[in-house]
Amino acid sequence: MKTYTEVEGIDASSYAGKAALAVKIKARGILGEDLLNFKLINFVSFMLIHDKFMSKGIIITDDNKEECYIKIIELGDEKLINELEKYITLKDEIKNIEQQKEEYQSIISKLQNLSNKNDTTEVNLIIEEYLRK
Repeated sequence: MKTYTEVEGIDASSYAGKAALAVKIKARGILGEDLLNFKLINFVSFMLIHDKFMSKGIIITDDNKEECYIKIIELGDEKLINELEKYITLKDEIKNIEQQKEEYQSIISKLQNLSNKNDTTEVNLIIEEYLRK
């Protein structure tokens, strides 16, 4: 088993360091499963569909996505509509992975900013909900 002296910049011998390692292992399990299911080809497909929409003058952003989705549907092109469905599914999968990564980074940041890395109560408050997933 690998021995850590530091976990995400936190002394591994501290309670916060041990907690950070537990969170890291849990995150690998959660993210690893999603990343195994989301293959590189999915990302490439997402980008190709996005490029196809752009070539038709449809630039989808988070701010205008509803309008763009309606525009694509109103074009009446069944192939584009099917690609839109795939695009939305892939975008949701990417967003889910991003949210999981951000959650992990937020927890680690809170652990890094603790003034007392051996305060078990504070550490447990930060990590307990995440570790119960």
